[in-house]
Amino acid sequence: MSVFELMDKHGHEQVVFCYDRTTEMRAIIAIHDTTLGPALGGTRMWDYASEEAALKDALRLSRSMTYQAAVADCDTGGGKAVLWGDPLTEKSEAYFRAFGRFIDGLGGRFITYADLGTDERDLRYIRRETTQVAPFVRGTGAEGDGAKVTAYGVLCGMKACCKAVFGVSSLSGRTVVIQGVGEVGSQLADYLDKEKARLIISDIVYDAMKRVQDRIPAAEIVRPESIFDCECDIFSPCALGGVITISNMDRLKCKIIAGAAYDVLESDVVGDLLHKKGILYAPDFVISAGELFQSADRLEPVSLEESLRRAEEIYDVMVRVLDRSTRDNVAPFRAARKMAIERIEQVGKVRTILTRPPEIGL
Repeated sequence: MSVFELMDKHGHEQVVFCYDRTTEMRAIIAIHDTTLGPALGGTRMWDYASEEAALKDALRLSRSMTYQAAVADCDTGGGKAVLWGDPLTEKSEAYFRAFGRFIDGLGGRFITYADLGTDERDLRYIRRETTQVAPFVRGTGAEGDGAKVTAYGVLCGMKACCKAVFGVSSLSGRTVVIQGVGEVGSQLADYLDKEKARLIISDIVYDAMKRVQDRIPAAEIVRPESIFDCECDIFSPCALGGVITISNMDRLKCKIIAGAAYDVLESDVVGDLLHKKGILYAPDFVISAGELFQSADRLEPVSLEESLRRAEEIYDVMVRVLDRSTRDNVAPFRAARKMAIERIEQVGKVRTILTRPPEIGL
């Protein structure tokens, strides 16, 4: 498909290809829908196999951000930026300042924050060229606050899923497999340990697993290739997307899939098959919405404590999604999408009301 055909298929408004000759910075900014407000989405840096793979990631992730904001009752649209490069070798001040200038050129249509492969240091360089950076948890001075809020939101979503599946929201005694213990996964492990859950962890980086096990000695470490064969109550993907596929879904030995990773499923077909098998898949764009609660309705910074309090709302959002799933007899991810689209359509109709007449020079 051509880019325009892909945009039409997925409902995107704008796709921007950016290239800086001096730093060889290559970026794609995808803006999916701005009905509710400016497109908000992270900037991730990854050494994609091809331009097609980078574009696919930008398109699918920006659409998920639209659904996430709509379901979470936020006044933002969906966007995503991907930087095509190796985050270990290609970063520089000039690289991110060039990217910041491209963002600034969009005139506020896209607002970003750190994602996979980028961090606060990268954002500082971007912020020197544009104000269009989300003001998440300013003034706390704490590192990793975004991961903490996201992980807490996942925890709250897990509790709602447990209530639906097991009849009680408690995670005490439940076995949880965490795939990926980076910033969010490791924070989630700490929360689950406090809830007295049994932990099984895995990551392609051994040191990341060892850091978690040093804090939580009871956490069991398994090899990445064995992660799908673990007996557990909850499987929690917290790394890359697309990890649950047609070929490996039958290996899962869980009742719930609930994690911080975006686009966990290879395709919608997998989600429907999981639903038929009786495995509750918590829609990723619902359960990972914690970071959206780090800013007020008008993208004003709030404290970490306030962000965590707001992230508790994910429990109630998940309950509504699961109720709608039962009522409509569809998989939860389809129910959540429908709820998101309904809100966008309803608010979009209201926004046809003119509030500030243009100056026409009469």
